[in-house]
Amino acid sequence: MKMNLLKVDTLAQVDEKLARYFGGRVRTTERVPLSCAVGRVLSEDVVSDEDMPPFPRSVVDGYAVKGDDTFGVSDAVPVLLKPVGESRMGEACEIAVGAGEAAYVPTGGMLPAGTDAMVMIEYTERFSADEIAVYRPSAPGSGVMGRGEDFPAGRVMLREGERIGAKAIGLLACLGKTQVSVYQKPKVALISTGDELIEADRAPRIGQIRDVNSHLLTAFLDKIGAEVTENALVGDAFEDLQATAIRAAAAADVVLISGGSSQGNRDMTGEVIASLGAPGIFTRGLALKPGKPAILSALGEGEHAKLIAGLPGHPMSAIVTYMAVVEPFIRTYLLNETASALCASARLTENIRGGEGRETWQPVKLRLLPSGEREAEPIYAKSGSIYQLAQADGFVRIPLASEGLAKGTAVEVSLIPH
Repeated sequence: MKMNLLKVDTLAQVDEKLARYFGGRVRTTERVPLSCAVGRVLSEDVVSDEDMPPFPRSVVDGYAVKGDDTFGVSDAVPVLLKPVGESRMGEACEIAVGAGEAAYVPTGGMLPAGTDAMVMIEYTERFSADEIAVYRPSAPGSGVMGRGEDFPAGRVMLREGERIGAKAIGLLACLGKTQVSVYQKPKVALISTGDELIEADRAPRIGQIRDVNSHLLTAFLDKIGAEVTENALVGDAFEDLQATAIRAAAAADVVLISGGSSQGNRDMTGEVIASLGAPGIFTRGLALKPGKPAILSALGEGEHAKLIAGLPGHPMSAIVTYMAVVEPFIRTYLLNETASALCASARLTENIRGGEGRETWQPVKLRLLPSGEREAEPIYAKSGSIYQLAQADGFVRIPLASEGLAKGTAVEVSLIPH
């Protein structure tokens, strides 16, 4: 079966078809400990159960006072206060402080009743057991964190669909959330096909090339928290590729087959994908440069529908197709992630051409200027280039109706994860 790449879909048309075939898919969830939570996507809101801090506490080391008692004081005119005890770390403070009195409180300690301000220790002097001098005024609230000032009970601290970063782990620990509910890791099977491909640890003979796509795609998938369930290298034999694809689809949510999607007598990816089951192929080719010969198919319907995608064999084309279609699909339909992929603003260093009726993804290298602005320098590479892909920081997307973008144009760069 020869592929028909004359009728291709735009990315907008692909989005509509993905919604049609996968809109009813159910996302599965699980609970994981904090030690396993970084990089996962929350499947429920995280709400504070208590005020933080749960008591008014000092943020400096010094004396708790009534702010009114320190008004107008200075090095030349200090106020003398009577020390009445100290607040101990890790204990409730039972001291009550009246007018003209003070109590020592270490950083983080509970403020005594009757106080509303702290004076730092360096602005005081102990004269005797019954007298300290205060040389700086301290307004009410100074040096103090009130109860619930950091956050109150009942506040939504993290939202469903947020990806848990390293900083959020500290917040979750503060909330006492030692386990969190997250969406299960999407399962993705990778198949690289072609008689010319060999394992990366082998020395290629003439006509052979090392498999790059499986390693490259695994790294990209790892960045979004997907689990690679199979990583297979298959030659150009229909039965072998079909058997591998059937096995992979049984255990995965997404199957990516790279290679064999362009026109040619030996290209059978489309035939294999079509043989896997209904509803079947819904896109044969993308209005995308590079990445035109991609194939997209749905296997099964409703809550358990799987995406089967044939990606171009050249690494640059494969990664553009992955970033344009596969990663957004995983984020939306398997992870319900609210954030999109990262972008950076920059200005083009030179003119770049469009793709003649296709949306062009132009690789660029970013440079930070002394002014704080970024420049995006185009990297011109053929779809089989590896070194140029490794040098790229991201892609500038040129709309399919555009002939190109002029030097100096402000652009958004879709960043490649490091």
